[in-house]
Amino acid sequence: MLLALFLIDLAAGLYLFLPLVGRRNAGVKFYRLILIVSGALLACAAAAHVLARARDAALADGALLLLTAVVYFTLRYPKRLVFRVPAALLGGGYLALAVWIWQQTTNASLPWSIAGALSSIALLGSVNLAMLLGHWYLVVRGMSIDPLKRLTIATLAATIVRALVVAIALIVPEMWYSVAIRQGIFFWMRAGWGLLGPLALYPMIWGTVRIRSTMAATGILYVDVVAVVIGEVLGGWLSAVAHVPV
Repeated sequence: MLLALFLIDLAAGLYLFLPLVGRRNAGVKFYRLILIVSGALLACAAAAHVLARARDAALADGALLLLTAVVYFTLRYPKRLVFRVPAALLGGGYLALAVWIWQQTTNASLPWSIAGALSSIALLGSVNLAMLLGHWYLVVRGMSIDPLKRLTIATLAATIVRALVVAIALIVPEMWYSVAIRQGIFFWMRAGWGLLGPLALYPMIWGTVRIRSTMAATGILYVDVVAVVIGEVLGGWLSAVAHVPV
């Protein structure tokens, strides 16, 4: 279930942050690439749920996978309802599924599940989409740097929000001892890699993006992706132990 939780949050983040890129900037092919990646992540999450005998969750994954296919094949009609309705339903479905899986996996309350799911989606989505977009500049020469700037700022905002959610969770009575002390090595690895790492890397990423050195920015974003993935994997496990998003 923890694997499925991570895959769903990542797929949701990639899709939900696409508006920051803009179809006119990156083109239809980039949108199709992200839909393929998010669909593959959903398929893997469905397989994980099948192995865990979580039938309802697997069916929900399958429904979103079908919606992803509909959005993929209607991308050529961006101003028509045949695209807009499935696209909106897919976004809402991702949010609902992510919150539900968070609650099922961590046994957290609904408010904590919403906070954990949304902050994890934001961090995973913004960082990974920024890295993929950095590669796209090698495909589409002369593309505006503004989408990468927006995503870079989004990574900072998402990291701050995620850190605030973790900090608030640790204020819960006995949670500091239960997580930061008893699970010390895992929590401090989670905090160091997944929260402090992206904050430390941000000035370097922004500096390279500002001078339009997209290759250098993409290289640093690779490191950022590794840090965030390690942090969120550990964070998911700790959240299942503590029942709050840490």
